[in-house]
Amino acid sequence: MIPRWWIAVAAVLTLLAAFTVAYWSGRREGAARERPKTEAASAQAAVAGLEAQGARDSLQRVEVVVRQREAAAQSVARVTHKALLSEDAHAPLDAERAARLRAADRELCLAAPELAGCAADRNAR
Repeated sequence: MIPRWWIAVAAVLTLLAAFTVAYWSGRREGAARERPKTEAASAQAAVAGLEAQGARDSLQRVEVVVRQREAAAQSVARVTHKALLSEDAHAPLDAERAARLRAADRELCLAAPELAGCAADRNAR
């Protein structure tokens, strides 16, 4: 006959196997239920990463434009100062050159009437 302790060991092993199977099936079902939430969170994280990258890129482009604008303003200030200090700064323009400048201004106003001075120029004529 089989000793009693073999039966007890077999019963304990059977119970242990049953609990292990129940535990892992519960874990697998729980993971299956949580998978859509996990995928949604991953998608949101990816979108947030793309938005952050877009914000960094936009900031970088803005900084470049600001630096260009500042450099242009400095150049204009430098050239204006040099022009005001030149020896012919206060000499009147040659009539032919003044006529060419007025013609160029008229062409500019015809091409882009919203420019500053174009409406006043039309009213003065």
